[in-house]
Amino acid sequence: MKKIIWIMALLGVLAADERVVIGIDAMHCPLCVFTINQALRSTEGVKEAKASLKTKSATVVVPNDFDLQLLLDAVAETGYTGVITSKEALKND
Repeated sequence: MKKIIWIMALLGVLAADERVVIGIDAMHCPLCVFTINQALRSTEGVKEAKASLKTKSATVVVPNDFDLQLLLDAVAETGYTGVITSKEALKND
């Protein structure tokens, strides 16, 4: 059994990522987007982050065992309030 788990870990089966969407209603300008992107991208463990003024949200890719509170804390450090609106597991390629 240990060999199977070890092989699955090597193949990335146990290390899937997830896409998290954070609603940030107070964004109103390009500088807001830049600031939030910088904060999220500098958070250890974040693989991708992209804030959108149009949707007033940020989409972030993190490992599936990532503490999502770290994302909300990063947003809060910029002076905004974020709310996790969705998360979905991503398939490994």
